[in-house]
Amino acid sequence: MNLKEMKTETKLLLLSLISGIFAALLTYLFINEKEKFIMQKIEPVKVIVAAKYIPAWSEITEEMIDFANMPKKWVTEAHLKEPKKVLKKVAIGPFIKGEPILINKITERSSELNTAIPLGLRAVSIGVDDVTGVSYMIRPGDFVDLILTYEDVHEKKLCTATILQVVKVIAVGNNFKMSGKESIYSTVTFAVNPEEAEIITFARQKGKISLALRPIGDRTIEKIKQVSFNDILNQIKKTEKGEEERLIIQKREEF
Repeated sequence: MNLKEMKTETKLLLLSLISGIFAALLTYLFINEKEKFIMQKIEPVKVIVAAKYIPAWSEITEEMIDFANMPKKWVTEAHLKEPKKVLKKVAIGPFIKGEPILINKITERSSELNTAIPLGLRAVSIGVDDVTGVSYMIRPGDFVDLILTYEDVHEKKLCTATILQVVKVIAVGNNFKMSGKESIYSTVTFAVNPEEAEIITFARQKGKISLALRPIGDRTIEKIKQVSFNDILNQIKKTEKGEEERLIIQKREEF
């Protein structure tokens, strides 16, 4: 190989090397610009979120809120960043833990009962005492069954019947905030449809209404038989007969 050919090969090698460096530089600049663009898009912004589950119609307190970072491009005007805009407001709907608290899902009207009534329903109250009101342990947000005890004027007997099931409590006494507590109260208020409101109003005049508190999450509608005083007497007789049979069997086993 002569000197001339070596110089040509060297030039080609240098040219390839320069081209490679230039291509690498362009690639770096492209990736760098893309990275800047992406970072601008995901620039974190602190917004207020629920620190735990917040039931609907609860007054929002400090222990209920927290902060979380969200990409800037996903943050809207509805997202809240200042606690003072959230605290002491009432949640219109429920919030799960970590869910952003939006301005359109809270209200300042925390002192008015009509904010706690779902659309299409009505608020109706009944009087309660420590017995009919489950020892004053019912709270807003609970679900109950309404049981009416009345006198059957046709058959001249006392009867008890479950008239409504899975009825939502929205207030006890003057308290309709789920975060609040009231130890003793004389009324319980429900959110019901117009037809159920008529049933409760009529039942109040017909006899005595007692409440049966449901477990959390129980929304089952049961088929329940109406009970009369005769049914209670029959049950007592069955119990007495069962006790007699148990004593007879116990005596036999002793011999």
